[in-house]
Amino acid sequence: MKKSDIVISAIFTIAIGVLLMIMKGEMISVFMTIVGVSLIVLGLIDLLQSNVPLAVVKLVVGAVVIFFGWTIVSAVVYILAAFVLIVGVLTLYDCVRFRLRCVRGIDALKILSTPIICILIGLVLFFNKWDWVFVVAGFFTIIEGGLLLLDALGRP
Repeated sequence: MKKSDIVISAIFTIAIGVLLMIMKGEMISVFMTIVGVSLIVLGLIDLLQSNVPLAVVKLVVGAVVIFFGWTIVSAVVYILAAFVLIVGVLTLYDCVRFRLRCVRGIDALKILSTPIICILIGLVLFFNKWDWVFVVAGFFTIIEGGLLLLDALGRP
């Protein structure tokens, strides 16, 4: 990835962490609405480009997410938690298997910190019944964004 892409990704990660800490549970509702509206807009664009089957699918899924998203928020959080856990575990495996050979201690800590934080975020999201979970998840997300930003700024 280019340095500018990493910086943008880090800034968005930090912003999501701040929103998680401030908005807590409402963040998921806002996210579901944004996803639904985005799917409807993409469906309309596909419809204008005469790609009718894909447009219909996007429009229907967007409408379902907006109208019934509130009832599936819990399932979405568990799916997101599982996804984040899987990404964290796979990244940790990749780091241990390929990147930790002949690496100094502090560099190994830098390499392992991001997947470990990702795993912690996934575990915290699995226990999403209390507002403190969103604060903790936001805190870890901000830390992960900060590490991404430090990594990007350290690149040539």
